[in-house]
Amino acid sequence: MAVAMYPWLVLGGSMFGVLFLSYVVYHYFADPQESYVLATVAVVLSLTVSILCTLLIPVDIYVISEGSIKSESLHLTISQDLVRNAYLALFASLLFLAFIVVPHAYFYGEERGSGDFDMKADRRSCWGAFRHTSLFVAFVLFLMVVGLNFRPGHTASLDKAWVSQEEASRWVSDLFDSQHGGLNAVSFSIACLTLLGVGGWVFYTAYGMAAMPFAWLRGKQSASEQRMGLEQSIASIREKYRAIQARYPSREDGSPDLSRMKAVDRKELNRLQRDYKSMVQRNYKLQEYEEKAGMVIPRLLQFLVPFRWAIGVTMMSISLLVVVSLLLTLIDRLVHSDCGWSCGYTLKERRIYNPADEIFLYLSHVFPLDFMVMGIIVLYIWIASVFGIVCLGIRFLCFNVYQLRTRKSMPQALLVLCNVMSYILLALCMALLTIAPNYTAFGSQTVKNADGTPGRCSLDRRDSMSPCRVSVISAFFTRIARQFICVFTL
Repeated sequence: MAVAMYPWLVLGGSMFGVLFLSYVVYHYFADPQESYVLATVAVVLSLTVSILCTLLIPVDIYVISEGSIKSESLHLTISQDLVRNAYLALFASLLFLAFIVVPHAYFYGEERGSGDFDMKADRRSCWGAFRHTSLFVAFVLFLMVVGLNFRPGHTASLDKAWVSQEEASRWVSDLFDSQHGGLNAVSFSIACLTLLGVGGWVFYTAYGMAAMPFAWLRGKQSASEQRMGLEQSIASIREKYRAIQARYPSREDGSPDLSRMKAVDRKELNRLQRDYKSMVQRNYKLQEYEEKAGMVIPRLLQFLVPFRWAIGVTMMSISLLVVVSLLLTLIDRLVHSDCGWSCGYTLKERRIYNPADEIFLYLSHVFPLDFMVMGIIVLYIWIASVFGIVCLGIRFLCFNVYQLRTRKSMPQALLVLCNVMSYILLALCMALLTIAPNYTAFGSQTVKNADGTPGRCSLDRRDSMSPCRVSVISAFFTRIARQFICVFTL
């Protein structure tokens, strides 16, 4: 029983850890004067669900590798069907949060404005947010219906839907794929969101994975050390200012008489005044940062400063591992895929060595080591994406829409952030199939070769005497790559 409960404990602990991490991130960036409960709930739930979509992958791999997880105390069995339903529930929840809850919280914040409100004002804000959210959902549904109507696999014609009620019902049934529980409709929706996530992956995640290791390796002084140096510079400026003042007589009110000064000294006084103002402003910002040092994230960063070289090298190693593994798998698909573009460059069997895939296959024999390594990589990519968004700002084309700052960010900026992160983590689910293709598809399953020696599973060996089971996430995104190549492909 203890062995069967162990994966449950790991999964439950990860869920609570992700929930706490999402709340800490919101609390770290949100302006406490502007924050409101609806934004907090929307951000925390959206970030939690998006991360859980990726952390469910090791559980999926464990089920196909070792069999169903049975818990006698909870009278529950985690089978592949249950994992499939969990994926669908998480993806459906992600769609609901991304297109209803988060937009409603955003529009509520825009209608609410700033300041204290009475009950009537709050009701007007809720009604205004509901009205704007309804228009937004109607627009998204219109785009979705248009996209579903032209998706591959949709055979019913829209022209025949106007002929009779029976033809209209048949068109709607085929549009939303009611025969398969709406799987095609959900797949198409996830494919569209994943396509948006690829843009965020290229723009934000790539920058974060490249810049964040160097930021740790380069390091910087603490706030107290910066303040000490800054106060010395301010004292030096005051001494220079007084030395120039002492050369000339002062007015009756004690201010320097600029009319009697040389042009060079007047210019130097103006420069010293500008430097003094900028340094004082910088000193105030450092004081604010020191006051926030009692928060969780600043205190954690200060604790990790002595280990910055080790952390920077580890981050650089993970970035290189991800990039090299992606590159090798993409080359393998381009060169050795039998069907090419028509099937999304699906690879029946890996032929080029992949370091990340080999590491995960080795660790998958000892659960939860693969789960822990997967969690570290997902958490690193998540932090790198947030780092990229904080450094570059939330942009639309070349326009900077929101800039994230500690304890000064509007809740609306964090709502946009959580939607961007949701799309990026969906793209990460797809990218994991490229980073570690064999691990994400078959786990540690083996099959006997013709000579009796054990071999690894592949798509070519699924019809042998010892068939291999494919993971739910691999089957789902491979299906997307096969059917919706016009929307998304890696």
